[in-house]
Amino acid sequence: MASMQWEFWVLGGLALGAGLVFVVAWRRRSGAAAPGFDAETGPAPLRAGNWGRPVVSGQPPAVRPGEAEALLERLGAGLARLYDDPVTVAGQECHLFAPRGRTLPPPVAAAVRQVSGDATSGSLLTRLSSPHTILAAVADLVAANPVLAGNVLKIANSPLYGLRAGIATVEQALAVVGLGNVRALVFAELLDRAEVPGGPTRPARGAMWVHMAKTAVLARRIAPAFPGLDAGVAYTAGLLHDVGKLTLPAGRIAATPWHPPAENAAYGVHHGLAGFAVCGGFDLPGILSQAVRLHHAPSWVEMEDLEAGMADIRLAVAVGMADALALSLDGCDPGCLLPLHHSYRFLVNEPTLAEVLADPALVGELSRATALVTVSRS
Repeated sequence: MASMQWEFWVLGGLALGAGLVFVVAWRRRSGAAAPGFDAETGPAPLRAGNWGRPVVSGQPPAVRPGEAEALLERLGAGLARLYDDPVTVAGQECHLFAPRGRTLPPPVAAAVRQVSGDATSGSLLTRLSSPHTILAAVADLVAANPVLAGNVLKIANSPLYGLRAGIATVEQALAVVGLGNVRALVFAELLDRAEVPGGPTRPARGAMWVHMAKTAVLARRIAPAFPGLDAGVAYTAGLLHDVGKLTLPAGRIAATPWHPPAENAAYGVHHGLAGFAVCGGFDLPGILSQAVRLHHAPSWVEMEDLEAGMADIRLAVAVGMADALALSLDGCDPGCLLPLHHSYRFLVNEPTLAEVLADPALVGELSRATALVTVSRS
């Protein structure tokens, strides 16, 4: 264990030095678009196997002059904060992230059963999480849910996609909207219906959805900075990362959204473990459940102390970083964000991360994600 800890600290020190380099690189590249990426239309349309990408037809929502630069500056400030020296003492909170030996408080357990008992959303999320699910199978599942089918058709025919011909079938609408965005719509419907007694209000759930949509986009975009990480899986994990908040009593959640110890003291559990239970109720792939459980762990626990495999940890770090960056976009003071512990930093390809977050096209993609929320709730 001592040898392992020594190796982690050496790697962490190297990552810290590289982190300073890539923050400087971000500053220098903030005005340049990434090669092969159209800053006007955003990512390419959905192709076979291109699960993480939304379809884009027509023009993206307008971005006000100076807004793109301001958003990229916020991302840069948030990123720099994540590479500051850690402010928490690693090792003291290991028990908070352990999946075994913990019982959910009865009110939270009841809320978990209620949220994860939504069979339609759970089935769709499970099918959409598999790269082997064909479009026709998803169309059948969506068509069986009149509310979701209507929402998909409404969005496919909205100005967001700028199509001249009307879309009349669910399968055509799915081809236009894209499976990545259908994941988002399924989760939006889940949030809309998940009214747990004493839990978040509908407006609060709407605000959560906007944040999680941004987190999903950021997780997908930064996935190439984590070698071996699938962008579509990162997107889905980003959508789900705060699902546990649906099961916690309303009131103090907004005050400490990224402090598991404070949530544990207030509610007897933090939203990561509650979300882990919800994902288990949906029978989602284990890697998604683990990402939900662990997305705050890299700011509290050294990597060698986690009960998780490397693939699970890699996804959790990506989602946790995307979550923090989304908070910075939401206006959170970067000083309130918690830096990553050094033992995780070797997982990140810093130059790739800097390039992605300096890409002006990212602003358009985030704008489209917000527009999708607006259209789906109209």
